[in-house]
Amino acid sequence: MQGLASRKIAVEVLMKVELEGAFANLALQGAFKQHPLSERDRAFVTALVQGTTRHIVELDRKIAEHSSRPLAKMTPALRAVLRCAFFQLTYMDDIPVSAVVNTAVQIARKTGHEGSARFTNGVLRSFKSKADSKPDHSVPEWLVERWKRNFGDEETELLLKYSQEIPVLTLRTNESAITPEGLMRIFTDKGMKVEQGKLVPSCLNIVDRGPVGGPVSKLPGYAEGLFAVQDEASAFVALVVSPTPGQLVLDLCAAPGGKSLHMAELMENKGRIVAADVNQKRLNLIAPERRRLGLTNIETVQADGRYFPSQVMFDSILIDAPCTGTGVINRRSDLSQRRKKEDLEELIAIQRDLLSHASRLLRPGGILVYSTCSMEPEENRQNIEEFLRTHHEFRSEPLWDFLNTEIIGLWKEESHWAETSEQIEAGMLQLLPSRHSTSGFFISRLRRES
Repeated sequence: MQGLASRKIAVEVLMKVELEGAFANLALQGAFKQHPLSERDRAFVTALVQGTTRHIVELDRKIAEHSSRPLAKMTPALRAVLRCAFFQLTYMDDIPVSAVVNTAVQIARKTGHEGSARFTNGVLRSFKSKADSKPDHSVPEWLVERWKRNFGDEETELLLKYSQEIPVLTLRTNESAITPEGLMRIFTDKGMKVEQGKLVPSCLNIVDRGPVGGPVSKLPGYAEGLFAVQDEASAFVALVVSPTPGQLVLDLCAAPGGKSLHMAELMENKGRIVAADVNQKRLNLIAPERRRLGLTNIETVQADGRYFPSQVMFDSILIDAPCTGTGVINRRSDLSQRRKKEDLEELIAIQRDLLSHASRLLRPGGILVYSTCSMEPEENRQNIEEFLRTHHEFRSEPLWDFLNTEIIGLWKEESHWAETSEQIEAGMLQLLPSRHSTSGFFISRLRRES
């Protein structure tokens, strides 16, 4: 039964995420290499894994309500089976309840024993009907309380709603190969519905793939290197770096390489980008993308960015710092269970060390851009303000030149425009999904005085 096989693969991936701390998307890729599936079944497994991890806090609350056994006393396999089943019963209205329960019981038996199967059957049978089950958020309470303090109750509700939304697929045009308009025509000719990005016009949001199914590699233009998968806010970071042909650029926390690739394109494949990262496995993801996009001016180096050795000074340095990732919880569904309150202090120390070390690698007159996919002030503006207090040779630069008139016009209509305008002028922009219709990102541009 293919439905049973697909769900069993989803359970195995969920166990890998919990036990090994694996990234959900990479664990899925590994599973699909090991278990060849049809495009339809791959999509189903992906939806199960991403949806379950995105809603895991909520699902665990529901399981606790209907289970006589605490989650901590269950085996990892049993937890994964129940989470996967509860997600289907709550969010996948088109799947018959009997199919969810029967396959969950079979998987519990295969991954455990007959007692596990009976327990699973009992818990699921006692679960309230989907009609009576009101989905709530799966953001950890410590983070919800932070958002309320920083943004207020009303905006926190908007952020929580965003955190549960399924993100749209966004593709950034490889403008060294084709124009955004040309790529849009290719997609629309295939029956796809596409909208051009407003923050970064080279980005295309795929609203409806129409008849074009399967993984991204099946999209027209992929093999020819006409686009890369990249979120708009992430793509905006490279625009703020604004590297020019012939420069020497350092991407200090580069993996998996999206911003390095974008900067290489902006440099017209001239000059040199050093893409450094401490994680060799993720760094290896750059090479195939570099070849597919036809880029030759990127070299990769495994190194901890806090101690990156260099005999030369760089024209521009990008620090896309490791962070809590609270601005992209909907894209990185595993973050909601991975991040803990204690992580913040440790990450801030790493971020400040990265800034301090990068300042010594930048030539006078050079540009330093600091970014995170976080919405937490301590990781963002407070880091930059502290850096400027201790590094008097640096000054912040306004970001107006990197914003198009359309996006400024849209933001001016929002109630928070005065605050956004102040941030743009200060060169420290905090993008929020509740205000700017983008992922939560922070971008700051600094120049080292000559």
